[in-house]
Amino acid sequence: MTLPIVTRRDFLKACRAIGLTFIAPDLSNRLSTREYRGVNFAGWNIVVGDGIYAALGELPVSLKDIQTVHYSTYSELRANVRRRRIMAHNITFKRIKDKFAFQYVHLCRLKFRLPYVPSTNNSDLNAQTLEGALFVWDGRSTRLDYGLGFQWLLNPWMSNFGEVRSWRGGEWEGVGYLKPDTEWHELRIVVDFYRETTSLQIDSIRYPSYFAATSRPQTWGTEIAARLQAEIISVYPEPSGIRAIHKAEFRDWIWTWKPQRG
Repeated sequence: MTLPIVTRRDFLKACRAIGLTFIAPDLSNRLSTREYRGVNFAGWNIVVGDGIYAALGELPVSLKDIQTVHYSTYSELRANVRRRRIMAHNITFKRIKDKFAFQYVHLCRLKFRLPYVPSTNNSDLNAQTLEGALFVWDGRSTRLDYGLGFQWLLNPWMSNFGEVRSWRGGEWEGVGYLKPDTEWHELRIVVDFYRETTSLQIDSIRYPSYFAATSRPQTWGTEIAARLQAEIISVYPEPSGIRAIHKAEFRDWIWTWKPQRG
């Protein structure tokens, strides 16, 4: 028998039905606005994401295939640094464990750019995606990851090259277009976990977005933890066996936590 996935909204309704209040009536008065910021990602974590592939004869993708380098005014994410016939996924993220993380509205801002333009004629530098996200993991009750994910599709062999996508919890959905270039762009994300609302904006354009609930591996912990993350995936190497590196630059990130006021 397949059990239904319990969403955070279902969980809140169940709490109310038995007389429990998810947020204490005066909790917002006891929380204060917080802000985290930096010019680069120094001190952030790096892991291999799930957007990976290894051609026949290649070793599995590992941390040796990704790298995040910090400069004085920006950080550069790199994927497939050993130039193998693979697709490598670099997730660089800041995680904050906080049992009250869901009681805040999270506002995130960062700038990103490509140091090159992906092209079918470029075998040295090429890309699959550039991504950004804000999630809070509920390891205590629903064991789901809630938030908003953004993806910029950058594989120049694909017909939807330049498409902007939003994560729906099980799949990506196209919500607009951003022309691939080497200019700096500003990403703005807002997630209100209690109301289950989101906002996605790049430069002056606001795109449709979704409040997503995503299952994660059983190995994830029992904590409540918020994550701001930047990601890149190197280009899919088939059928020509391309061994290109992917690079993207990020800077000037701000992550504001505003108490939910009911």
